[in-house]
Amino acid sequence: MFKNLKKFKFFVIVGVTILGLGIAGLLYFNYPSRASNVVELKGPLYQESVEPHPTTPDSLEGKIVEVVKKVSPAVVSISTERMVRTGGTFFDFPYGGEELFDEFFKRFFEQFPQKSFKQRGLGSGMIINEDGYILTNAHVIYKVDRDKIVVTLADGRSLKAEVIGTSEEKDIAVLKIEGDNLSVVTFGDSDDLNIGQWAIAIGNPFGFALSQLNKKYEPTVTLGIISATERAIQARGAGGEARTYASLIQTDAAINPGNSGGPLINIYGEVIGINTMILSPSQGSVGIGFAIPINKAKTLLKSLRKYGEIRQPWVGIWMQELTSELSEKFGVEKGVLISGVVEGSPAERAGLQPGDIVQKVNGKSVDSPLELREEVLNKKIGEKINLILIRKGEEIVISLTTAQKPEEISELKLMENKEEKLLGMKVSSVTPQLREKYNIGEDEEGVVITEVKEGGPAENAGLTPGDTVRGVNKKLVKNLSDFREAIQDVEPGDIVYLKVKHGIWSMDIALQAQRK
Repeated sequence: MFKNLKKFKFFVIVGVTILGLGIAGLLYFNYPSRASNVVELKGPLYQESVEPHPTTPDSLEGKIVEVVKKVSPAVVSISTERMVRTGGTFFDFPYGGEELFDEFFKRFFEQFPQKSFKQRGLGSGMIINEDGYILTNAHVIYKVDRDKIVVTLADGRSLKAEVIGTSEEKDIAVLKIEGDNLSVVTFGDSDDLNIGQWAIAIGNPFGFALSQLNKKYEPTVTLGIISATERAIQARGAGGEARTYASLIQTDAAINPGNSGGPLINIYGEVIGINTMILSPSQGSVGIGFAIPINKAKTLLKSLRKYGEIRQPWVGIWMQELTSELSEKFGVEKGVLISGVVEGSPAERAGLQPGDIVQKVNGKSVDSPLELREEVLNKKIGEKINLILIRKGEEIVISLTTAQKPEEISELKLMENKEEKLLGMKVSSVTPQLREKYNIGEDEEGVVITEVKEGGPAENAGLTPGDTVRGVNKKLVKNLSDFREAIQDVEPGDIVYLKVKHGIWSMDIALQAQRK
């Protein structure tokens, strides 16, 4: 019975299939052809202009085209590599808490688990002379493998580059390549800029990734205007710490990832800035880009030419804002308060003292630490500076001579060290060496205690070297300048409240400043 049923099913399926094919064939051969209903169009399918549009050299368009042709061959792509090591943990913490356990394992295991990976970077640069010197940003080459910096020219050549000098404070670096027939840029004057004038940003966003398929290595060009000058913003610097960058050029010419280090030029093809950073919630250009004025680079290049390395001028002072409270206390409306003077510095030799309020530098008024710092950095090493300041209500004129900035200022003693006298401890900026010595996390901010005096308030409160101070009297402390500003008003006998990271624990500590 089952065999007959199977045969029946088989013949039914075959029959249905044959019937379906027959109907399909009948419809196919009897259905009118679609092609037979197409009506041929009369007239053109689209309009096309046949008029020539030559670019007039004297027109704005012509000038832009010509300066781009002139400058582009001198713009390069810079590719880098570096090994990044990150702390690993034994467990996953999807909701946080890994910091505490990382610290625990660091203290109890000599070899704490680490994760390593190779990180590749891309940036831009510009060739500034025929000997192969290249100007770029310091953050483009920060902590990279110096043997694996490769520069790709607009003609497709790839050459190894040597680092000649860097200034992380100004975010400027100089590289050198060995090559023939090199195109070079021409510098303009960034002090002679007007808001609204044309600005052209040239660089290699995402390196030459957009050019690999057809082997065309011309850089990308974007056009805009000078939106503003003398901008100051705070951003993560080459060293990862927060830095304040002053006197920046703002432009709406699009600056994209990989454009850092490329030139910002004017309508005459002269470099007026070094494309550096953007402000954007999406990491892409939204029309707010910044460039370092080229005149800042000129100062560093003069130092490179004279000394064979980049050196920066320095006077040896700690500064802070003259807040309304401090202004009332000192009876001065404007200026910059000197909170500390480095022992053996040009400032000490000239007679500057903590509590002095600087109002003018070489006749120019200064109202913020940023302005005073820029005035110093714009000078040459060994150049004389005249200061007009207020000391105890009297106006004083002091002259000093800039010196070369030491590599480790934090190791020099400060005159009138209030934290040592009143709190019985010494503090320092959180340097890479101290991070390693005391296992301080990369993202931790504040100041680190480097010495605690026996029997002093700090020791009595249980503080030890390696503790980091993150707050003083409810004021946030991110760096040494913040700390010195926070303790400026502390007097002998005052109660001082500190927010401290002690080992793996964060705690609030109250101590009494020593009486004289």
